Amino acid sequence: MYQKDVLREYIKKSELRLFSDKIKVRLSKDLALKYDQGHYQNYLKNIQKCFDMINTLNIQYKGNAKPILYVYIVPDENYAKLLKIPNYYNTGNGGGKPVTCYDLDGFNAAYGISQNMAEDKVFETFNISKLENELHELSHIIHSEFFSTNPTICEGFAETLPLYALDLEEKFESHRNAITGLNEKQIYSVQELLNSEKDGTFGKNLIFPNYSCSFNLSYISAYLFVRSCVEEFRKKYNLSKEKSIQYFLEFIKQSTYRDEWLIFDIANALNFPQKELLNGKQMQLKLLKSLNKKTKLL
Repeated sequence: MYQKDVLREYIKKSELRLFSDKIKVRLSKDLALKYDQGHYQNYLKNIQKCFDMINTLNIQYKGNAKPILYVYIVPDENYAKLLKIPNYYNTGNGGGKPVTCYDLDGFNAAYGISQNMAEDKVFETFNISKLENELHELSHIIHSEFFSTNPTICEGFAETLPLYALDLEEKFESHRNAITGLNEKQIYSVQELLNSEKDGTFGKNLIFPNYSCSFNLSYISAYLFVRSCVEEFRKKYNLSKEKSIQYFLEFIKQSTYRDEWLIFDIANALNFPQKELLNGKQMQLKLLKSLNKKTKLL
């Protein structure tokens, strides 16, 4: 069913502001007045800090490009429609998510966010949950340059980059305690995750109400899978954390497969039985056991 791209129309009529050499902002004429008055500065400074954290990984892009991070700020009254936020994620209180980027010097995805989420924000205290969530969303923008495949891979990577590559797992105590307290039945196999993508139940199973997506069993299971794959590539090729992230990005980009076939492709690269990687939980449970041991030492 055809639907008009309302965000594209919004961006066509938007005004552009240069926040830094790495971040540009698009917003309506009315919101641009607020930008010029400094109402979004604190929020954008926070985004800059998060983006700078990711850039410490020195991720290389095709053609040695240095894509600009675009932030698209949209009005509160129709943010859900403009950003295409699913009903089951929409609380009515605003939100943000990666969206198509319509600027040629940007990543394939931009960070779309409602006005109220960015306006006059104060960041006096360090909130690890909010930091991880911002890094999660920015990680989607990073991988948009390489792939936009199954939610299992995308969400798993968006958790792996901050929690593993940037070492937030050690600092995010509530998350670490939550996942190390899970039992085997609560961890989904990749096949179960792929099935949930198809029947629309992926991401609808929070451990605790009103927590971030990091506390969702689908996201946790995807994280354990993708992180396990990244760590296996790291060991196989004797890579650093940074290089193992780069390797995973490039491997998924170069694969011609999706769904179950993509998992088989990963299995072959890791010399791992295809059906075990798809239907089993061996790697995920091994990682969970390792995290349990590490938690006891902290």
